[in-house]
Amino acid sequence: MPPKGWRKDAQGNYPTTSYIKEQENITIRDLLFPKSVIMQLAKEANGDETKKILINKDVSLALQRSATVFVNHLLMFAREFAKNQDRKSCNINDVYDSLDQIGFGGFKSLINNKMIEYQNVIELRKDLKAKSTAEGTNQDDTENEEEEDEEEEAGEEEDREGEKTPSGNGVNDDSATKKSKPNGLNDET
Repeated sequence: MPPKGWRKDAQGNYPTTSYIKEQENITIRDLLFPKSVIMQLAKEANGDETKKILINKDVSLALQRSATVFVNHLLMFAREFAKNQDRKSCNINDVYDSLDQIGFGGFKSLINNKMIEYQNVIELRKDLKAKSTAEGTNQDDTENEEEEDEEEEAGEEEDREGEKTPSGNGVNDDSATKKSKPNGLNDET
């Protein structure tokens, strides 16, 4: 029995989830890249960082849509290259070949440089993370040792204070002679 609220289609069948997904129309609005990312890339494309670029709303929408169409078009050809080689996923060589096929072979060197730069940044992050975790374990050990030293020093100070009192029991004679109230407060009048 189908879930409550499902209606039969024209043939009298209950729709399945795959059937519903087939009927949905996917528009470019469903595939758009985030506007913030596109705007950041557009502002970085300006070589002069001292001047700020103001981008109109219509221009940002055009950039967002054109970037989405370009990347999806490139990915379609890259998938074809991967499929022709009996692979399910695309690699960088498929993207390079698809750039040649759609007429943007001149971008290969730029993309290759950006890819190398990206891989270097990723390796640097891994190294920093490994160093911070290694230092974190060392810092935890030194912090524990420092806490133990502080506790020992505090215990020694308490022992010294106890020796300084006249009775020698660590309690001031003045405080021992005072009467204490039932709630634990002393009357200092």
